[in-house]
Amino acid sequence: MNSKERVMAALEGVLPDRVPVFIMSRHFSMRRKNVSFKGCLEDLSGEKYAAAQVDSWKVYGYDGVMDLEGVNAESEALGCVLDIYEDKSPAVMRPRIHGYEVLKDLQIPDFEKTPVLQRQFNVVKALKSRLGDKVPVYGNVQCPFRSAVMLRGLTDLMLDLIGNPRGVHELLEFTTSMAISYGKKLVECGTDILMPSNPLGSGNLISVEHYKEFVYPYDREMVAAFKSEGIKTILHICGKVQDRLHLIADTGYDGVSVDSVVDLRRAKEHVGDRICLIGNVDVFRPLRKGSAQGVRQKALECIEAAGSGGRFMLSASCEIIADTPEENLRALIDTARGTP
Repeated sequence: MNSKERVMAALEGVLPDRVPVFIMSRHFSMRRKNVSFKGCLEDLSGEKYAAAQVDSWKVYGYDGVMDLEGVNAESEALGCVLDIYEDKSPAVMRPRIHGYEVLKDLQIPDFEKTPVLQRQFNVVKALKSRLGDKVPVYGNVQCPFRSAVMLRGLTDLMLDLIGNPRGVHELLEFTTSMAISYGKKLVECGTDILMPSNPLGSGNLISVEHYKEFVYPYDREMVAAFKSEGIKTILHICGKVQDRLHLIADTGYDGVSVDSVVDLRRAKEHVGDRICLIGNVDVFRPLRKGSAQGVRQKALECIEAAGSGGRFMLSASCEIIADTPEENLRALIDTARGTP
């Protein structure tokens, strides 16, 4: 199997030739080539970022490459003001929405005339042109709830869950439409698998009751729109999610990338026949601060806990930290390669 066939098999519940290994290597790969976040964000052609990512893929050989992971690109396109840094991901400095009355003026931007989104599309095209059809390209989309938080601001939106739920629902209707339109455009540009992200939907921030009301129905609508066109989806969600894994599986996602705090064995028992589990070697220890042997041991534990039956991909708990020792990353990848 090539990488794309291997990953698709895992997502579809078919036993692959070996355990696929999924690496979020955005910052790690950029640092290897001495490329800054600011430099990549300013390069509207997407070539600078794509070259760095493909170079790492050639050296380490993991199963697929992610786009620029523009988790704030959609927010910027919708009017949020960002802080741009040399050596870390941009952050929303000023949200767009200070009152829900502005929703009547909020529109999905013209993708062809929005430079920040054109950059994201160009990144995907540049990756695809270098990788061909045997290596999957993963494209990042903001989940509706995450997008709503970015547009409104974390504190205000959390208060609104109680004080103005109607306004939040109106905003979520818009962000769902935005996610669907943007995701389909990414696929049109060459993305093989969409990867919605929603760390703000974990139990660290909202209750499972709020998840049921403000996350689940909108994610389900988004995923259904993608599924109707045969598009595979993987949710990446940091934090505690054991109490909502059944909802994530019910949403229709093909896979879910989980944090190291999630017990993979329990997750496999509860939802492993309905969704591909992805994870979850801790990015801090053992990957960044441990030994290669420690990484191998933890990776084997993950495979033993969730690898049976094929619905599993080995990965770290989140994006690889930029200064992760090379031998530790190789240990993670080589452990997957050594599986039957």
